[in-house]
Amino acid sequence: MMERLADARPDLVCLTEAYEGSTQAFGGCEVSVRGVVWSKAKGGERKVVLWSPAPWRDVDLAGPPGCAAGAYLSGVTRVAGQDVVVIGVCIPYAFASPLGLEPRAKPWTQHIAFLHGLQLAIAERPRGMPCIVMGDYNQFVPRTWGSKAAAAALQAALADLKVGTAGPMPSVDRPAIDHIAHSAHLTCESVVTLSNIGPQGERLSDHYGVVGRFRLNGALQGAGPSLRRPPFGPSFERRVLQ
Repeated sequence: MMERLADARPDLVCLTEAYEGSTQAFGGCEVSVRGVVWSKAKGGERKVVLWSPAPWRDVDLAGPPGCAAGAYLSGVTRVAGQDVVVIGVCIPYAFASPLGLEPRAKPWTQHIAFLHGLQLAIAERPRGMPCIVMGDYNQFVPRTWGSKAAAAALQAALADLKVGTAGPMPSVDRPAIDHIAHSAHLTCESVVTLSNIGPQGERLSDHYGVVGRFRLNGALQGAGPSLRRPPFGPSFERRVLQ
């Protein structure tokens, strides 16, 4: 999957339930967070990994109260000469419950608790720069299955952000639970998917990849050139946040 992602030549990357150092071959700068543990995990596993060709600043690995129910990681990086606020999320799945908690959390309670925290984070974000919220939402957008309360909480959390990955995804003709939401500073020009099936029919991941192409709107920068990055470089900076 990482080779396929590299072929897409991304400007920004968010991986969920991945490993520390997953983006090392890309060069650039990686930040990652362990997040809450729902099942037995290996030492290098990270709920959220964010990558950019440029350094990260103002990194927040916790988010507002409520985000501790899942995994939250945000920071500011620079893409095509523009500062961008990036929030990476791994929102708890319907039946998520912290490992060892007895009695187990009731279905959707951890998911909705996280969204209440995310709502605060999005509302308090810097308004003068583009914002992208991406990762594993563990919801279809628009809702076709699942909790109505959770769908309402997601809509409230995203507020003025638009989900560029809503509806059935190209080539797979089914909706995603991994999404990219964005502020009005950006326009989503296209979305493509990365197959999670290997050359021998093996499953490379339980999720297919989602890649969005975004344009900076003219009010921000000229006529709104697309976000483009320089070629992958050999240097690599990694910051692991527990």
